[in-house]
Amino acid sequence: MKTPKFIEGNVPKGYKIGFDVSVFNTMAHHYTQSPSGWRSYHLVREDKKLVLASVHFCIKKRIAYSPLSAPFGAYEFSKSLPVADLFDFMQKCELSLKKSASRIVFKLAPAAYDQQAHDIQSVLLTNQNFRITNAELGACISIDSLDFDMKIDNWERRRLKQAKKEALICRPLLKKDLPHVYDFISSCREEKGHELSMTSTQLQKTVDAVVKSFQLFGVFRQRKLIAASISIRVTDKILYNFYSAHVQAEDAVSPMVYLISEMYKWGRANSISLLDLGTSALGGIPNFSLIDFKLRLGAAPTMKLFFEKDLK
Repeated sequence: MKTPKFIEGNVPKGYKIGFDVSVFNTMAHHYTQSPSGWRSYHLVREDKKLVLASVHFCIKKRIAYSPLSAPFGAYEFSKSLPVADLFDFMQKCELSLKKSASRIVFKLAPAAYDQQAHDIQSVLLTNQNFRITNAELGACISIDSLDFDMKIDNWERRRLKQAKKEALICRPLLKKDLPHVYDFISSCREEKGHELSMTSTQLQKTVDAVVKSFQLFGVFRQRKLIAASISIRVTDKILYNFYSAHVQAEDAVSPMVYLISEMYKWGRANSISLLDLGTSALGGIPNFSLIDFKLRLGAAPTMKLFFEKDLK
């Protein structure tokens, strides 16, 4: 195979991308994180006009972040790319960054998104003396031909049946409903003494930038909103439950189980293969009750790793 070419900057016009690009690694989303300081590297096959690997960094105070503030960034690459070429690409990126950065910080995508890519990337970063600085536990549900109520445990299945008997209604909401949904979720979180990581203004800015990637869901008792989700279609095949909550007064009905069941159905109808329920932590400490709840819904645990390296 012809040796791939290392380039810095934008992908040349007319080139195709040889891998799934997450919304967090798009230029539109980059600018919601920071309007400046970005540096991108790519590995391309000039003869086929094909991008084989990409990575993006935002440099702030001599620290190169990938990503700056999104859920994850790091390397994305083609399954056909030889591991040796990926390793060489990583080294060239690091060598270039040394000119303007003293540290590199990576946040990898959850392993469940692509176990092979996660394992290769983790090992190669470790081989290059990156250290793991944090690990988060997430949970993802595989969306397949099996109905949701066949995936969950008996207790949650009974609660789902109860929610259906209550004649609750779940439906996708419009993007214009975002302020109302945000305020609802924020209020529900405040009931439990928690805060959202983004302000309404910050979230609206992000939605405006990548509006097609966001999907809202609401559960209603008659016309009253009792549970909601702000979700992100990370790629064509992955739906990420970014923010969700329900009112405490409805705990007995457990509308979150019904909400996730309807999101599962929506995902299957829209060619989604993975529903990411997000990480389960409070202040960097695992929220064990939340983890157990997600696992009872048929989710499988998955890790998200953080890597750092000081450049000398």
